[in-house]
Amino acid sequence: MSNTSVITENIETEVVEKNEKLSTVTKVSYGLGDFASQLFWSFSGSYLTIYYTDVVGIAPAVIAMIMLFSRIWDGINDPILGAIADRTNSKHGRFRPYILYGTPFLALFSVLAFTSPSFLGSMDAKIAWAIFTYVGLSMLYTVVNIPYGSLSSVMSSKQSERTALMSFRMTFTNLGSVALSIASMPLIIFFSGGNEGSLTGNGYTMTAVVLAVIAIPLFYILFFNTKEVVQPINKAKISFKTSFASVLTSKSLILIFFMLLTSLTAFFGRMGVQIYYYIYVIKRMDLIAIFMPLPAIGAVLGILLFTRFGTKIGKKNLLYISYFFSAVFLLILYFIDYSNITMLLVVTFLYGLAQFGTPIVMAMIPDAIDELEYKKGVRVDGTAFAATSLATKFASALGGAVTVALLGSFGYVANAEQTPEAIAGINLVVNVLPGICFLLAMIPVFLYKLDDNKSSEIREKLNAQRLV
Repeated sequence: MSNTSVITENIETEVVEKNEKLSTVTKVSYGLGDFASQLFWSFSGSYLTIYYTDVVGIAPAVIAMIMLFSRIWDGINDPILGAIADRTNSKHGRFRPYILYGTPFLALFSVLAFTSPSFLGSMDAKIAWAIFTYVGLSMLYTVVNIPYGSLSSVMSSKQSERTALMSFRMTFTNLGSVALSIASMPLIIFFSGGNEGSLTGNGYTMTAVVLAVIAIPLFYILFFNTKEVVQPINKAKISFKTSFASVLTSKSLILIFFMLLTSLTAFFGRMGVQIYYYIYVIKRMDLIAIFMPLPAIGAVLGILLFTRFGTKIGKKNLLYISYFFSAVFLLILYFIDYSNITMLLVVTFLYGLAQFGTPIVMAMIPDAIDELEYKKGVRVDGTAFAATSLATKFASALGGAVTVALLGSFGYVANAEQTPEAIAGINLVVNVLPGICFLLAMIPVFLYKLDDNKSSEIREKLNAQRLV
């Protein structure tokens, strides 16, 4: 290639990327989508298990089976939805229509999951209702969240803009978690009649209603303030088989899948059972509104402080640091005396501070999608994000199912004074097991080879092709 051609290609690439610079309003609007998602998904992840055990009366082992069944169905449902989104052609784009039309139904099922109608007399009927509403909630979350995630790879081709989108997304993810942690239990107590010692089904149901009412407009702000600008180079129709095969043969996407699976199994596993730790081990329900938001507050600060160093020391090195210290602080928590509240608060915050790795992994997904398009000539944003979304779903279910099943095996009894064995078991499940998962997450990071320089070269070549 001549020097003139190289210069021309670089100028054209710069023009494309300049036109794809995103405003702060757009980035904030994109981040609000995950704030809204937290009001649906993280609330169910944090409170649905204890709602099932302590209000509905479902056994922990049955809950574990419900969650695993739902994730098996997700393994079929999610990739299909992602592939369908890739093929959607509307005036709103490929992905935004699903946010527009799917949000109200997601809100409805987020409330239904926290209801147990009076006509459900038998335990079998209650379990059937739990399956229907939980699977429905999971499917509708897929309908909205996979297109939402896919937007980050088509709103701009600039690496800096994509990373910024993920940083805004993860910042608002953690702000949503903070808001949930601070407000959820007081709302549940308020709607339960003000008695923190007797939480009712109505308390959980009305809290879900309040959160849904807040989340719906946030998703619509996202819809109206975003735009899809990156289009596939190959406009020919691609078969479902080709889409799935392309994703399954992408080493980069597979490794990202396992980074998310292991790290988020730790995160969701702990999140789903930490309330047992605060109620039955520390025995300080009055401090739940302080303990639960601390990791998210720390994560927000961690993202603001540390993700900027990705270009200096590399994404992989940052992930090593994040995962290693997440594990270390959880193991320290395991050995702290339950009565040492100050130390528990400090180390819980430090654990959150180390949780800056997720936006780095998420920013790798568009890079892997570009690599796949460059190598195989197909762009499958929806299918790729569906695959990585599955990692989140599997992690949520695996973390939730294993931890709640272990609680039962350690002798946990709902609404009762726990035995020393049960208390020790809760401490193990909340702190040690997640710590081990974070250490395992370092393995796929080591195997990942798509560095920033290679990603930049691929983007430049793809941008040049789009201008032809």
